[in-house]
Amino acid sequence: MSVNVVERLKQQLRRADALGLAVRMEMLADQQATWCEIAGVPTLFVDLSQTAAEQLKQVEETLDAFSQVSPQSPDRGWPQSPDLARAPESASQRQIA
Repeated sequence: MSVNVVERLKQQLRRADALGLAVRMEMLADQQATWCEIAGVPTLFVDLSQTAAEQLKQVEETLDAFSQVSPQSPDRGWPQSPDLARAPESASQRQIA
């Protein structure tokens, strides 16, 4: 038996949590659901105005993109735009949950 869309969405949101992303459910209007870093915390935005199926697709795509650019070692900082670049935090500076 296949898992329904809402359950698959919940699974993907748990995956986001496991990857270290905070999840924010927002009405994004004309903005695309994506992720960004807020105060050093990678944050996934999910558009509440979309159906569960659309949210699932957006979350899966965003997590796939995040997985490709997320740090592979604890001493590497999160990717940022060149304008906001800063020295990567060391593992001792970062709080690990």
